[in-house]
Amino acid sequence: MTAPVCLISGVGPGTGSALARKFAEGGYSVALLARNEERLATLEAQLPGAKGFRCDVSDPAQVDAVASAVERDLGHPAVVIHNAVGGAFGTFREIDPAILNRNFQVNTMGLLFLARRFTPAMVAAGAGSIIATGNTSALRGKAGFAGFAPTKAAQRILAESMARDLGPQGVHVAYVVIDAVIDLE
Repeated sequence: MTAPVCLISGVGPGTGSALARKFAEGGYSVALLARNEERLATLEAQLPGAKGFRCDVSDPAQVDAVASAVERDLGHPAVVIHNAVGGAFGTFREIDPAILNRNFQVNTMGLLFLARRFTPAMVAAGAGSIIATGNTSALRGKAGFAGFAPTKAAQRILAESMARDLGPQGVHVAYVVIDAVIDLE
């Protein structure tokens, strides 16, 4: 029997790598998506059944190309975790509007692009999970979080909308609030 596939976007040194390790330990083949090729190569070497793919999830063409490669090399993901994050801090007067837009593209549009690409196979199978990692910025805006909180709130609402659409079709969608920073070296 072939191992189930988990795809994780935003495989950084903290949450993304921790998730990759946990799913690999659980018997999954893991598709690692990140912009940092060195980190991808390191994790790929450490985790049996893992394969790294350089991808900027804010670019739908890159998401589509990587999705085709993942399906060819590993199979259709049973679990897709959108962990990629764009964040910049400052008040609404301080932030560059282009930064807010960039964060929206990564946080919200990245979720949309991944979900649109991978859910058709999940719906056809009648099973699958899409998970977005979030934080309390999705629930409240603080003065210094104007470049981040609006994008996470939009991401949360998108996940809720997707859940109501996909749930009856057998696909689970969750927005998981992880309100902490993983200790890094």
